[in-house]
Amino acid sequence: MMRSLIVLACLLIMPGLVAAAEPAAGGKTNESSGPAERLADLRNRAQAQQQIKLKATLFLPTADALLGQSLVRFRDSVERRSGKAITVEIFDKGQLYIDDETVGAVESGAVDIGIAGFNQFAKRIPGIDILERPFLFNFEELVRAATSPSSDMRKLIDTAIVETIGVRVLWWQSAGSQIFISNHTTVNEPQQLKGRKVRVFSPAHAEFVKQCGGIPVMVSANKTRDAFQAGQVEMAMGASALIANRQLWTVADTITRTSHAPIEFFLIINEKVWQSLPEAHQTVLMEAAREEERLSRQRISEIEAAYYAMFLQKGMTLHDLTADQIVDWRACSASLVEDYMLSSSDLTRRLLAVYGRLRTDACCTAGPTTAGAFNRR
Repeated sequence: MMRSLIVLACLLIMPGLVAAAEPAAGGKTNESSGPAERLADLRNRAQAQQQIKLKATLFLPTADALLGQSLVRFRDSVERRSGKAITVEIFDKGQLYIDDETVGAVESGAVDIGIAGFNQFAKRIPGIDILERPFLFNFEELVRAATSPSSDMRKLIDTAIVETIGVRVLWWQSAGSQIFISNHTTVNEPQQLKGRKVRVFSPAHAEFVKQCGGIPVMVSANKTRDAFQAGQVEMAMGASALIANRQLWTVADTITRTSHAPIEFFLIINEKVWQSLPEAHQTVLMEAAREEERLSRQRISEIEAAYYAMFLQKGMTLHDLTADQIVDWRACSASLVEDYMLSSSDLTRRLLAVYGRLRTDACCTAGPTTAGAFNRR
C-alpha cells in the first residue's frame, strides 16, 4: 500500500513524467515492470531533470582553435543533450587558474572541470611520463593507437590519475608534437642546444634538454613570451599552439620540428563531483566528451597546417630533422629511455608491456616517414 502511495505522489509532483506510465505508440504497456521498477524509472527521470551547473577553468581564450573551441563545443553539446539540465560556465584566459594551477584547482574542488596538459600529471605520478620519453611516440599512427579510448595504455594512465589525484579524465586531446622555438638559429643538431637556456614544462622535458647540452628552465605557457623578453630563456620547447596563443613570432623567428614526443591535454572533472552526478548526467558528459575528442583528433593536422602557414607569413622559418639528425638526438637522449626501462615501478612495467604490444600491431611497426633516408656512411 505504502509503495503505491509513493508512486502516486511522484506522478502528482512530476506531471511531465506521466507519459512514462502511459501506453507506448503501439498501444501496449510494459506488463513485466512492477511498481518497484516503475518507481526506479521515475526516480531516474527525475534525477535527469536536476539542474546542475559546472564551473570550468581554461587558461586560454575560448577563441583558441584547439582547446578553446573544443571546450565551447563540449559545453554546447552537453547543454543540448541534457536539455539544459546541465550547464557549463567557462572562465577562460586564466581568469581563475593558469595552466600549471589547473590540476590542483580541480583536485581541490575549487573548480569542477578544467583542461590541463599531460605534463601536469607526469609531475605527480611516476611512470605515466612514458609519452614524454624522447622518440618513443614520434609518429602519428602510434600516438593515435596509444591514446585511443580503447587503448590499454590509456586505461592504465586514466586509472592512475583518478586513483592518485582524484580527478577523472573525460577526454584526451592532441596539440601536435614537440617543437623548438628559437631566435636566429635552428636546433636541428643537439650541439646547437649547448649552453642555451631552454623553456621546458615538465621534468622529463627538463632532463631531455639537460642530457643534450642545454639548460632547462621551467616556465608556464602563460609566461613564455615574458621569459623570452626578459632573457630568462633563449629557446622554448612546446606545441605550435604555444606560438599562436602567445604570439611568439614577436620574440623568436625559427621553428625546428623535432617531433620527439606528442603533446596531449586532458579535460578533467573532480571525482567527487563526478560521483555525485546522476547516471544520466554522467552519460551525457561522457558522450559529449567522446564526440568532441573524435572531432578534435581529426582536425589537429588541419589546424597545425594553418598555424604553420601563419607563422611563415609572420616571417618565421620552419625546419624538419633528417634521418641522420634524428639519430644524433636519439643518441644524446638515450639514457632517458634506458632509465625508464630500468624503473622498478609496477605501472612503468605495465606501460612498457603495452608499448611493446603496440609496436607489433599493424598500425605501428614502421615509424615516421617524413625524415627521409640516411645519408651518412
